[in-house]
Amino acid sequence: MQGPRNRAQRSRGDVVDVAIRHYELGEPIEDLAVDRGVDQSTIRRWLSRARREGIIRTLVVPPLSDEDRTTLRHEVRYRFELEDVVIVPGRVDVMDTADESSKKEALVIAIAQAAARYLENYLTNRDVLLVPWGRMANYIARQIKAPSPLPELMVVPMEGVIGIEYDPFEASILASSIASKFGGRSLLLPAPAVIDSDIRDVIESLPLVKRVSQQYADATVAIVPIAPPDPKNSTVVRTGLMAVDTVEDLIKRGAVGEIASHWWFDSRGGVVTQGEVHAVGLGLDGLTDMVTRRAKAIAVVGASRERIEPLRVALEHKLVNVLITDHVTAEILASGD
Repeated sequence: MQGPRNRAQRSRGDVVDVAIRHYELGEPIEDLAVDRGVDQSTIRRWLSRARREGIIRTLVVPPLSDEDRTTLRHEVRYRFELEDVVIVPGRVDVMDTADESSKKEALVIAIAQAAARYLENYLTNRDVLLVPWGRMANYIARQIKAPSPLPELMVVPMEGVIGIEYDPFEASILASSIASKFGGRSLLLPAPAVIDSDIRDVIESLPLVKRVSQQYADATVAIVPIAPPDPKNSTVVRTGLMAVDTVEDLIKRGAVGEIASHWWFDSRGGVVTQGEVHAVGLGLDGLTDMVTRRAKAIAVVGASRERIEPLRVALEHKLVNVLITDHVTAEILASGD
């Protein structure tokens, strides 16, 4: 017999699941009611509860006209010689708010939704998609609703394993999740994300690791998160992946940004090494190779003023060639300010 606490936990899980499916995935209330075997009024009560408890975070964004969106899209695309640009409406007041702000989070999710729609429309059975570790990739994976099966799609982690416990942000887990959405295939990268440089050759020559890294040469699409180096607030510091003094040293040596939490670059787009450690995976050289052969390296970045400068460097120095962002970020990039 279930106690009150177990019923409450199960009920909250129902509320979260229904909120995600209705607000993020667009499932109608009537379909959710049928799937759950309850009345539509029950679904509405769950959604009301989700709003009361802050599970649903609402952000009102003024509409962006098709003409303004098209003009801005072309300005950014031609300024940075990009393959494509996707822009969602943004808000100026969100740019400087804290990462944990519900408004910022809502806009980040909107950008992730645009990335998911882009992948749904672009990916084919011939593609090899590279997936990073992190929050943005997790949001994108959750938003994907594949319009049709792609059984030959290959989804590959672009970096190694962060930890030994289950983590929904892990690249290998996200690769598997996205592949399952499309009915495709995925690989696991059986190596730590960061290793000592003196064992690099040993680790990267292992047959299971080489099987994954060989996919990088054929990769046609990559999801690319970009962030500034921040000794106090960087994800890699907050999660214990890097020490504060390590990030401070990277900044002293010229780092202005990082990609997928492990590849650091300077103001000219050059590699800034992490001292005696090596990050296993695609790397900046692999990313620039993708751009050179006109595969799609998709920067999914926005809702943050501090990310604009590293994003600008990545665009100017051809680390990426597709941009998905909000219109405020796009306007700042287009103006050159």
